[in-house]
Amino acid sequence: MAVSGSILLYKNEYLSWQYPQLQLAEPVTQHQAAKILDHHHTGYALMPTHDRPWLEIVDTDRTHYYYNATGGLLLERTYLGDLTSWLVELHHDLLLKELGKDILGVLGIASLALIITGLARWWPRQGVSLRALTVRFYNPFSRRGMQTLWQSHRFIGVVLFIPIFIGLSTGTAVMYAAPVKSFLVAVLPFQSKNNQPHQLINEVTAKNWQQRLDVAQQTLPTTDARLLYLEEPRIRLKHHDEWHPNGRNYVNFSDTGTLSEVTNTRHTPLGNQVSNTIYPLHVAAMGGWLYQLVILLSGIALILLPVSGIWFYAKRWQRTTHS
Repeated sequence: MAVSGSILLYKNEYLSWQYPQLQLAEPVTQHQAAKILDHHHTGYALMPTHDRPWLEIVDTDRTHYYYNATGGLLLERTYLGDLTSWLVELHHDLLLKELGKDILGVLGIASLALIITGLARWWPRQGVSLRALTVRFYNPFSRRGMQTLWQSHRFIGVVLFIPIFIGLSTGTAVMYAAPVKSFLVAVLPFQSKNNQPHQLINEVTAKNWQQRLDVAQQTLPTTDARLLYLEEPRIRLKHHDEWHPNGRNYVNFSDTGTLSEVTNTRHTPLGNQVSNTIYPLHVAAMGGWLYQLVILLSGIALILLPVSGIWFYAKRWQRTTHS
């Protein structure tokens, strides 16, 4: 999880490096994307952004298609057809679907217990000092290497405790998204009195994607379309100041093309809005490069902690059995 998650923080950059044809000078415009999408009727589409300038369509077989502004196919990525696809699926559910999510949820809770009890066990009785975080470097394969392994394990766990906790807690919460959201809504049911639901524009009929996007923009003017469901049809939008990379606002259309439902996250209970921040916190979709570095450090720490810990105990067991 730590290895795949750390790499996926830079998924778009990695894709552009691996497939140079994706390095477009300018993002595909909304109008250009809409014309392309009128020829597709299944799956979903990710709208172009500054860091993801292509139009990406994912079909029901989970094959990803990438298009430029003229509708030319830049790339076709089949399910589990490259390293990126493997990393995504392994990170989501270990390629075991619901069983994998259950396993990851349990491991996440156990890992949180480990880092919290580890910090409590380390905490000096006379207060925290630099001396308590000293690391003396010796060859880890030597006899004195046990000291380096233990001290480095302690140093990483203490100094990077907050990034580690954020990465583990948000990742575990994603595995238990429904109960976490229900709990937050129960304890934070408050809604702003100033928020009034938008009036549906029932008299407008949207027959193509450009018209649907125009209606969505009129209905939620402070949002941008990010994710389009091609069969329903349905548009998912992001407020300009919203953390979630795809937003949690929806505009639905009926079979006749009229606007049938609008969901604005700002009109939902505070607990629901708080739950919507968990995923962007986990994937570093907010906070810029600095917060992305924090999450990267959590991934690196979660690689080094088990390595140093298991190595230390293996050496100690070896010393005990030979003494």
